[in-house]
Amino acid sequence: MHEIIRIDDITAGYEGRAQISGISISIHEHDFLGIIGPNGGGKTTLLRVILGLLSPMKGSVEYFRNGVSVNHLRIGYLPQYNAIDREFPISVYDTVLSGLCGEKTLWGRFTVAQHAKTVNALRFTETEDLARRSIKDLSGGQLQRVLLARAIVSNPEVLALDEPDTYIDGQFKEHMHKLLADINRECAIIMVSHDRQYINSNASQIITMTK
Repeated sequence: MHEIIRIDDITAGYEGRAQISGISISIHEHDFLGIIGPNGGGKTTLLRVILGLLSPMKGSVEYFRNGVSVNHLRIGYLPQYNAIDREFPISVYDTVLSGLCGEKTLWGRFTVAQHAKTVNALRFTETEDLARRSIKDLSGGQLQRVLLARAIVSNPEVLALDEPDTYIDGQFKEHMHKLLADINRECAIIMVSHDRQYINSNASQIITMTK
């Protein structure tokens, strides 16, 4: 399988202070990279570097498609639960559809095909019946499924998840893990998690962060 992300000797942090250093990773198509460790250990910092949201102080991040260097990949992102503004007045359907904003012009309308992708993502995550509800009316597990639908609606080459199993019950956690196994057949997954047992059992690569 082709390499899609190469991270070479990364040092990164905030306000000139390094939080992570000396990290090198090679991620291939259909890999499942698990990032585990204590709070404050730099898990989210590393994920932000991989996503291109944080520039490293040292080292490099490179992306590849079919063995050819590219500027970026299609990356679906499910942020931490507490980063979501649940009071924002938006429906489940429009939340998922917004995952396709990067595929249209600022004032352009979504196409029939993009609406079809949205319906498919809702169907895949079994949230079709929630489509017209406001996100503020959802349970924690329902919201995580909707955010997962938003992350995969663009058919990403990489799915990045920051602690997706927080604030959900055991029954839905099991369901989400099944969804992730299905998604991993289509794209690579990078997941920050506190669930060491799940990561140890399912990840093809594991990075353990330390304070």
